[in-house]
Amino acid sequence: MTSPPVAHPTGAAPRVRPRGRESRERLIDAARSVLIGGEGHAEMSEIAARAGVSAGLAYHHFGSKDGLVSAVVEDFYARYDRTANATYRGESWPQREIQRVRASVRFLVEDPFTATLFGPLGRSTPVVNAEASCMARLVERGSQNIARGQADGDLPRQVDPHLAAAFVLGGLRQSVGAALLMEIRPDPERLAGAIWILIAQSLGLREGSKS
Repeated sequence: MTSPPVAHPTGAAPRVRPRGRESRERLIDAARSVLIGGEGHAEMSEIAARAGVSAGLAYHHFGSKDGLVSAVVEDFYARYDRTANATYRGESWPQREIQRVRASVRFLVEDPFTATLFGPLGRSTPVVNAEASCMARLVERGSQNIARGQADGDLPRQVDPHLAAAFVLGGLRQSVGAALLMEIRPDPERLAGAIWILIAQSLGLREGSKS
């Protein structure tokens, strides 16, 4: 007999026990591997088997296969966010920003899930919705970063920070996605250098700024 759901105080999220957290993480790791191997296709039973748990437990944690796939996408963007919004040192905004671009491009090129997410998986509605939500958070943080560049006098003030951040992050995503489709795997440093030139030009980086 199934136990009735436990009520939680309004606004309070249910606590995830350590064992439950571990199985949840195993399912996300397994789903990522299956999606990569299946070029964006996966079955809940296969994911559960790879994670070493029952399919019922997978549904308990994520509700559906779409819920699990969305969690994989959110995990990817959480790791991307930690790279893109790490603290980079430098005398000027451009010096810090080029490090950010290099680290971001390296992450996207080297993470094995990127090609699947930016390719076949990216066309499904749940993934589109999950990615849009994650990108919105990146854009918000990116707009704050661009505003700092404006405050430092490195970027023109007439540029709207939010639109500029959306343009930069969207362009970076598309550029890396296109590069990953090439026959020869892109070199992260060379690709980052090419993307940085486009970013600097699109933002109107001032000539006197040190980079």
